[in-house]
Amino acid sequence: MHLKPLTSLRFLFALMVFVSHLDFLRTSDYHWLRTTYQDILVEGYIGVSFFFILSGFILTHAYHSKINTSNPENKKFFIARIARIYPLHFVTFLIAVPLMFWGQEIDGKGWLLGLSNATLTQSYVPIKELYFSFNGPSWSISCEFFFYLCFPFLLRFFDKIGQFKYYLTGVLVLAILILPDFIDQQWHHGLFYINPLFRVVDFILGIVLYDFYVHLKSKKVLINFTKLELFSIGVFMLFFSLRHSVSETALYSVFYWFPMMGIILVFAFQKGRLSEILSHKYAIWLGEISFGFYMLHHLVLRYFTLGNGKLEWITNDYIIIGLLLCISMVAAGISHRYFEVPLNKLIRQKWK
Repeated sequence: MHLKPLTSLRFLFALMVFVSHLDFLRTSDYHWLRTTYQDILVEGYIGVSFFFILSGFILTHAYHSKINTSNPENKKFFIARIARIYPLHFVTFLIAVPLMFWGQEIDGKGWLLGLSNATLTQSYVPIKELYFSFNGPSWSISCEFFFYLCFPFLLRFFDKIGQFKYYLTGVLVLAILILPDFIDQQWHHGLFYINPLFRVVDFILGIVLYDFYVHLKSKKVLINFTKLELFSIGVFMLFFSLRHSVSETALYSVFYWFPMMGIILVFAFQKGRLSEILSHKYAIWLGEISFGFYMLHHLVLRYFTLGNGKLEWITNDYIIIGLLLCISMVAAGISHRYFEVPLNKLIRQKWK
């Protein structure tokens, strides 16, 4: 069963990441834009946590009855996931090469950075120059690739240990809460926000959340889901309003786990008025192009900033935001229809 509202929500959270990257607004001549960016929009990076939890939830929904470690379904799963993320990742990596080395000679360090990106291993080393190199947002794809490698084995392991998986998940959550006290602050961003060995906890929470969803779905309870959807959004907004009361490290993932899990759980039922709106074909289309939008928007921003900064074609920041959004969406739509979907099918057919 296609969980349509969750597909559509992917675009909204990708949009949050998009606005967080509009760094030029820090020095905007427009007071409202400048303060809105500094106070609200810059926090949009939290959308990545939603993607990681949602990934665990959706993959469990799609594969929980198919995968085990000795089944050909494992091979189909890995091929499907590679076909989904790698082609666009590699193309955006190539598009980013001129931005990395324009007017420079590619030395040994440059080749190392390139190799780490090409192999989706850039997020393992907590060095900003490495994990944000080339197409910056691809660090999260490095994490996703690690999650995919772990997924069949996690499912099998969780099936074996039964109810104990909930205690194990609790221990992992507790570890993420405690570990910052024993690690120097300078490594927090590279580990707790970037590193897949830490962010896999988000993914595991998505897997466990799916169990809770299945359990609740088996209960015949009369609930006003529209109110519940509004409530889940309200809880998320409440947490967002309290963001200044916790450490920056907590904001990287832990702080938003609960409200994001709540949104995923509630909208997975697809029974409220908001779910009905999010199930509209245009909303679903936005969700389907969200991966391309996420992967392309930063490159659009960087190339536009490079060209506009030299030629000064446009100085109105409102127009610039609109142009960046439109170009990113058009590029994502073209990518999805003429590149991602056809190549995905081709790879899956060739290696089935």
